[in-house]
Amino acid sequence: LPQVFPCMADKVGELLELFALSQLSHGDGLRRAVAQLAFDGQGAAQIVAADAWLQARRAWSTAELVAWLAEQVAPRRLVIPDAEMPLRPHELRRFRERLPQARWLHLVRHPWSQGCLHAAWLREQLFVPVDFRDHAQTPPLPELQLPWLRSNQNLLRAADDWPAAQRRRLHGEALDADFAGSLAGLCEWLELPLTRADFDAMAEPAAWLYAQTPVGPVRGGLEAEVWADFAPELEALAAQPRLDAPLPWRRDRQGFAPELRALAKRLGYS
Repeated sequence: LPQVFPCMADKVGELLELFALSQLSHGDGLRRAVAQLAFDGQGAAQIVAADAWLQARRAWSTAELVAWLAEQVAPRRLVIPDAEMPLRPHELRRFRERLPQARWLHLVRHPWSQGCLHAAWLREQLFVPVDFRDHAQTPPLPELQLPWLRSNQNLLRAADDWPAAQRRRLHGEALDADFAGSLAGLCEWLELPLTRADFDAMAEPAAWLYAQTPVGPVRGGLEAEVWADFAPELEALAAQPRLDAPLPWRRDRQGFAPELRALAKRLGYS
């Protein structure tokens, strides 16, 4: 799926109200998913139909919504990406309570690489969440140490309450270095067969139903950096991660905070 944020609320109606209040495109992923799965496309007419479908089900619990999504893709496995849930411990608890049978994949990337790319993306945005800003600087500027540290701390704490067999950590760099081996290990953990056709399909993410920018009123639904156009020199900088160097996105050129360095090392980075 695209990002659908099912754990933001208890009821579908509450979820739609939160989407309406958001200054970002939080609702786009769910609208696109419903349009595709219920109305066989993501064009303007299908999005209108999806909006009506969701409004008619405002009384559903978000757990019922997830169950419906799972039914539509069966017998395939439902994958729910969520780049914001780790920032909010109450959503992690809600996820665990409502989907106790789910597998939980903690995808992590070096804080240098993630910070370089996301800081560049955030500089172009009109709205930056308060908890992404460093108020020790004047004016407060985006500081990507904050969400990286908070997300990974929350995920590690939540993992203590999750069955060991149902959780796994995957370094994004492993996919870059050994895509085939990383994918094979992931499918083995999920108890999924990996045929050559499956591998070829997953190796071409541009062919995914939600990968293209849709034609119509709904433009989002994916993680922030998916459609970002990063300069080659920025991508080269992000590809040379360090824990002990001045941070290129900070005007004062300070380095990583001690607690972030400690957590990064705990997660296997240097």
